[in-house]
Amino acid sequence: MGPILRQIDFTNAFTLSGLFFSFGVVLFAMQKQFYAAVLCLMFSGLVDLFDGFFAVRLKRSEAAEAAGPALDSLVDICAFGFAPAVFAYCFGLQGPLSVALLIAFIGVNALRLAYFDRVGLAENTYTGMPVTYTALFLPLIFVGRFFLPDERMTQILFVLFVLMAVAMVSKLPVRKLQGIWYAVFVLGAVVLTVIYVQVILKELG
Repeated sequence: MGPILRQIDFTNAFTLSGLFFSFGVVLFAMQKQFYAAVLCLMFSGLVDLFDGFFAVRLKRSEAAEAAGPALDSLVDICAFGFAPAVFAYCFGLQGPLSVALLIAFIGVNALRLAYFDRVGLAENTYTGMPVTYTALFLPLIFVGRFFLPDERMTQILFVLFVLMAVAMVSKLPVRKLQGIWYAVFVLGAVVLTVIYVQVILKELG
């Protein structure tokens, strides 16, 4: 096996699955299947939540362990920067101001990840909102589409992307999720998955 493939272990393969889910976000959004796209985004978030958990608990080769951080950042910019921007564009954020916002959002994601790669955590606290939180806030907010017209949801998404971009580059201290919060997020993801799957099945039926 060549040196590139030797970087693959369970943890890095799991991290790569987040990239595949982000591709699902793009594909479904382009087909106007927004609920399925939101599910893929949420699953990308769950992958990012747990790949670090596996990284510190599983025995790993030197090559796989060295590749992990770089791979994680590459997947994150696709999953939480590029894919959500494509989702928002396909949903309706297509005016000049909206496109400028989405470009800025992707750039902010890249800067946020570069800063984290360079500085890391300080006493288990992030500086600025982690990019992964996009996979939390967007699926939660998108539940509003059950009650609101798409025109209003487009406005809400514009505001959401502004707030997330500002939070990512702010000095806001955000504690790293630990302990019970893993269970809380998984439970929330299960609830949202059930809700969205029911809606998807109703649309197909």
